[in-house]
Amino acid sequence: MRFLTKAACAAGALLALGAYGPASAQVIKFSYPVSNSNPMGQTIDHFGELVAAKTNGAVTVQGFPDAQLGNEIQTVSSTQGGIVEMGVTSTAGFAGTVPEFDLFNLPFIFANDQVLERMMRGEAVGRMLEKTNAVGLVGLCLWDYGFRNFTNNRGPINTVDDLRGLRMRTIQNRVYLDSLTALGANPSPLPFPETYSALETGAIDSNEIANSVTRSTSFYEVQKYLTESRHFATAAVIYVGQRFWDRLSAEHQTALREACDEAAAFNRELITTSEAETVAYLVENGMEVNEIPAENLAAFRAAVVPVLEQVKSRVDQELVELFMNELAEAEAAAN
Repeated sequence: MRFLTKAACAAGALLALGAYGPASAQVIKFSYPVSNSNPMGQTIDHFGELVAAKTNGAVTVQGFPDAQLGNEIQTVSSTQGGIVEMGVTSTAGFAGTVPEFDLFNLPFIFANDQVLERMMRGEAVGRMLEKTNAVGLVGLCLWDYGFRNFTNNRGPINTVDDLRGLRMRTIQNRVYLDSLTALGANPSPLPFPETYSALETGAIDSNEIANSVTRSTSFYEVQKYLTESRHFATAAVIYVGQRFWDRLSAEHQTALREACDEAAAFNRELITTSEAETVAYLVENGMEVNEIPAENLAAFRAAVVPVLEQVKSRVDQELVELFMNELAEAEAAAN
């Protein structure tokens, strides 16, 4: 097991940091669930450098990796409560707070990196981020972990039938659970820090996660097969607690917004340039990699159509229309 036990140490760590004292007014504790070596960790480091430069050192960023201050959902709550200043939560985790982010969780909806990147910077995302203001948060921008892929210990996944019965770790998100169930898997919403040991002991036999996380968390040690399915995007919401935000000057608020957008470009470059090297690393460390044959993808997409329709029916309809129009434009631009 390669993760810190958070429940035992988070409260003491926060007290030691002076979570409520005036000294923390311009110090940002930035909570994130993966290791510092992950592209997300590197992006947060870069974001901190940008913030320091833009504020002449008046605002500093302290990153807390490996879910030290709580998992994705706990971080949302801690940020709302003013215990943590900033967090990053995947759209899958954040949809419980702002349901419209489930549009980013629709399976097999983004054809490639170019389409996803354009959607992450579009007007629909701006509208989604505005909705965070109603729940005690200030959404700044979206970053990315990379597309999610299937890993398992049974064999390569080439057809929908190959997913049948796989006990698969996933995120506690309705769209993820419904999609994987529709594909025939047996999804298990397991907290991220518990995943390695569950795979190691055989409590679950598969996972669905970005390749960068499979590498940075050493999941390749306990998973044999990697299928580059790219079934879910792993966009992630970057947000600040409203309580902390209101204590910042207008200039420093602008600095954080600008730094978030600039770090997004850095994040995308990391994901794009590291993907091939990451796959090569995973192969060198014993994983067998395959892609779903193009002629088989239609069956995967057909299986999840009811999930797409259900999601689109239960969130802001104007935003759904805007999102789908932007998606069509992004696809046309990428072709």
